[in-house]
Amino acid sequence: MNMKSAICAAALATLTFSLSATDADAMEIKFGIGIPEGDFPEYNALVRFKDYVEFKTNGEITVRLFPNNQLGGEREMIEMVQQGSLELSFPADGAMSGFYAPMQVWSIPYLFESAPLAWRVLESDFASNMRNDILEQTGIRALAFSQNGFRSFTNNVRPVINPEDMAGLKIRTMESPVYMELVNALGATAVPISGAEVVMALRQGVVDGQENPPAVVYGGGHGEVQDYYTLNEHTFGLHVIIANDDWFNSLEPGHQQVIQDAAYLMAWTENLQKTEGDWRFSRMLEEELGMQVHVSTPEEKAAFRDATQPVVLDFIRGNVGDELVDELFATVDEARSQLYGE
Repeated sequence: MNMKSAICAAALATLTFSLSATDADAMEIKFGIGIPEGDFPEYNALVRFKDYVEFKTNGEITVRLFPNNQLGGEREMIEMVQQGSLELSFPADGAMSGFYAPMQVWSIPYLFESAPLAWRVLESDFASNMRNDILEQTGIRALAFSQNGFRSFTNNVRPVINPEDMAGLKIRTMESPVYMELVNALGATAVPISGAEVVMALRQGVVDGQENPPAVVYGGGHGEVQDYYTLNEHTFGLHVIIANDDWFNSLEPGHQQVIQDAAYLMAWTENLQKTEGDWRFSRMLEEELGMQVHVSTPEEKAAFRDATQPVVLDFIRGNVGDELVDELFATVDEARSQLYGE
């Protein structure tokens, strides 16, 4: 072997060793989510998290995605994060309330007039203090809150224009007593069912309808088995980006910052795309799936608010206390004043 060949061989060996060491040192983390793969706000936000983390860590951390409830329903994935068999997940507030009861306070009907108002509150001291309390009470690190969307009703029986139209309907809700109280207050029957089982329950007639934002109704397959959709926007649903705390604390500080920044980027992505999705996916539900979509007027929403807010608010106050409810209302009022100058 001549000198040039020897140098090339040595360089190749060094490169091979370096790549092997890098591969061996790379950390793969798992991120479980309920929504299927596709052009949906949740999945797009998840991909943005993955791309940001892998880019900012130079591939030292890779993110393996598990969409479409591959690892189980939301409750199962929360338990996995809590126990440490899953690093990250993205549950809705209803599922989180089974682990952290104060989460119910966000479910006050008609709390926010708009998404921008809600976004401001999601980044308030109130929200930050709650994330800290989630960690203290459950051992689960809540990295960020994001917009799951304004929840509205679908069903297979009749158009729902006024609260009276809900009477007698069987409506699937998350496994959250707040949502069950809201549905029952309208004269319907709330049936808690895991998110992974909703479409089958609708298809088999176990329930007549369910409540979710347009992007979830389209992306989750609900629109394929439902006829009517009423955008009454009764509650503003949250997602919580959660992490196993032991895993997070095991990371070096620079990687912790990347994960936290990626969570904020993920939240902002979902916030914007969920709001855009209200009209984009509603049109797709009408044009592609033939759903009849009704957008509630302010007067119709006021009737729903009057029928539901007092009952649900009494229930929430009884479960989380007056102080937390009053603090949230004060935070919303302050954010409203800052945003609209009232």
